[in-house]
Amino acid sequence: MLAFKKLSCTLNKYIYTACKRNISFYDSPFLVDHENTKIKFETSTSPEEWKYVERVLPPAVVPTPIPKNNYPSKWKPQGDNLKDRPYFIARTKNHMLPVYLCISQRGIRRITKIKNIQGDIWLLEKQLRDFIQPQDIRPIRSQVNEFAGYIRFHGDYVNAIKYWLMKRNV
Repeated sequence: MLAFKKLSCTLNKYIYTACKRNISFYDSPFLVDHENTKIKFETSTSPEEWKYVERVLPPAVVPTPIPKNNYPSKWKPQGDNLKDRPYFIARTKNHMLPVYLCISQRGIRRITKIKNIQGDIWLLEKQLRDFIQPQDIRPIRSQVNEFAGYIRFHGDYVNAIKYWLMKRNV
């Protein structure tokens, strides 16, 4: 039994040294400099070859949409006769309405934010409040920031506000 115990201790010693990991900075191997490694590549300035590359690259700017009467996604382009309106809401770079839902406090607080507003922001807030008020039994709380050009409504009114803005073609 004593010989078996001695044998198992020596085996454990060898197993331990075989499984020992390099956990010290000094035990790790030296880094190899790969700057002198030769990579084979060639450059081309031929326009015939570059036309295939340009097809794959994403466009630098979002293209303007083709004007149609109806779009399958129910999207509408911004109206043309906006000079007689007292306010203007600029679309985003993707031609979408800048109406966002901000969720905070672990999903409890929901705030609808309308950005990129220019002009009479107070009139827009009053018109939106008059549109939303019959749909909700609670009083509508809002915050208008005239300098930054945004309105915040406390609650999830994103779809209602987008519907109202699309209907007015703003």
